[in-house]
Amino acid sequence: MDKKIIKITHVTGTYIIKIAEGRLNEMKAQLDKCLNDEQAAIVVKGEDGDQFVYPSDFIKNSFIAIVDRE
Repeated sequence: MDKKIIKITHVTGTYIIKIAEGRLNEMKAQLDKCLNDEQAAIVVKGEDGDQFVYPSDFIKNSFIAIVDRE
């Protein structure tokens, strides 16, 4: 199965969200909810236990692409 990432390009920089295998549809649904004001943010847990929060307003003001991992 292809491994995908979400690439968020914002004026403050480019951010990468790694998508775990089998969770692509869930991440797409979370993005849609953020864009439609149904969810306040996307919270992603890093490999070493860190948490990354991507607020809805941040996502709305960014260019989002779902691409293959390099």
